[in-house]
Amino acid sequence: MDNYNYDVIVIGAGISGLLSALALSKEGKSVLILEKEEDIGGVCRSYEFDGYRIDTGPHAITRLENGPFKELMDNYFDVIPQFVPFGKYHVRIGNEIKPFPWNLNSWLKFGLIPKTDRLLIMKALFNTLYLLNAGKSLSDISMKELLPENISITTRRFVDWLCYFLVGTSIENTAVSRFIDNKTHKSSSIKYIGNLYDLFVTEGAKDQGYPKGGLQSIINSILISFPKNVQIKTREEVVKIQCSHQVEKVVTNKNEYCCENVIYSGFASDLPKLVDNLPEDYARNLNQIQKVNSLTIWLGLNKQIFKNYGSEMWIDSDPYAWMVPISNYDPALAPEGKQLVGFAFTLPDDYDVEAIRKKALDSIINIQPEIKNHIEMVHYQDLIPEKAAWSINSGFGDVETPINNLYCVGTDTEKRSAGVSRAAYSVLRCLEMMKSDGNLGSFFLNKEFKIPAK
Repeated sequence: MDNYNYDVIVIGAGISGLLSALALSKEGKSVLILEKEEDIGGVCRSYEFDGYRIDTGPHAITRLENGPFKELMDNYFDVIPQFVPFGKYHVRIGNEIKPFPWNLNSWLKFGLIPKTDRLLIMKALFNTLYLLNAGKSLSDISMKELLPENISITTRRFVDWLCYFLVGTSIENTAVSRFIDNKTHKSSSIKYIGNLYDLFVTEGAKDQGYPKGGLQSIINSILISFPKNVQIKTREEVVKIQCSHQVEKVVTNKNEYCCENVIYSGFASDLPKLVDNLPEDYARNLNQIQKVNSLTIWLGLNKQIFKNYGSEMWIDSDPYAWMVPISNYDPALAPEGKQLVGFAFTLPDDYDVEAIRKKALDSIINIQPEIKNHIEMVHYQDLIPEKAAWSINSGFGDVETPINNLYCVGTDTEKRSAGVSRAAYSVLRCLEMMKSDGNLGSFFLNKEFKIPAK
């Protein structure tokens, strides 16, 4: 047994765990990171494949101007990754491609969807304010309930696409509140009015970027920024978190470790397997969490097929697809003169891996027939980009746990935003909660974090 008493043990070396470890170690805490896999970074890393630099799924790093990830970078990174502006999101329906309608003016001119449907959706969204006045939460109203019955199939598929990629589930299980996630944190005297205002007048994607060098550049920046009081152990799986009213030790397949605090960044749904005698209601909620399943198909092309600077939402694809030509942001990710393109597909819980891979690739070729003659590399990734779908009919984790010195971070503990931004929000909340609980000592007393209200 390792008798050294660490200040903090971080379980899991994905982006949430690494950001937590960096912040705490920079504030003087001794930190041990335990990772069961050989690689660190989770679904935020890169690797070489057939001469291409492949990311774990295509990403857009959001809220780079004043969001949670920027706050952590500003406070704790010694080296800041370089981000290339992400460009516009485009919507593809049939053979037509138009920029995504981020504000009221562009929505009214968005010709890919019938004008009548656009007006009906606007009317329905504002009608939700009456439901609020009646005491009903937008977190309990599904997008299906919001949509008028007589909208077209194309419009329904468009909204369904947004639900799958924003939340990881269908319009039947997506709450309306997810679509008015207020990124500016403005307060309003009338609940949600400010959010609706931002939704209709704010141009989106201007503060988003793609990391030059791929996702691995983010992980490399964290590793370079770690002080000497951080230790990382890979291929070491945690099998038990031994607790009474607080954590006493962490047991792995190789060793046992004592610590003052534990930050768990694995799947919150797995916590009941690691901690005995959790409160029944708490464990039941965690067991009801629904993970988001995705497939990414990476294509290496011997010709630049996609020239748009930005991504495309393929509404007609089956399953729905999000296309990102990442070598447009950084040509070094592909061999000279070639193009690396990622197609992300959100999948249902039950699917046959080989069948869905074939179906997805066939869908790409059917929509973009020219691509077939220029494919020189195909690479498949089965991923879980979000550890919990923000669904009306499922559970969701939280940073706080019933154990005094055990905290959770990750995309299944914070509903705001998505991807790296959601992970960063959870880390900031965790730091604030540890400070409030008195589990961080005097060094954190003057540190202020801009934590969004839950």
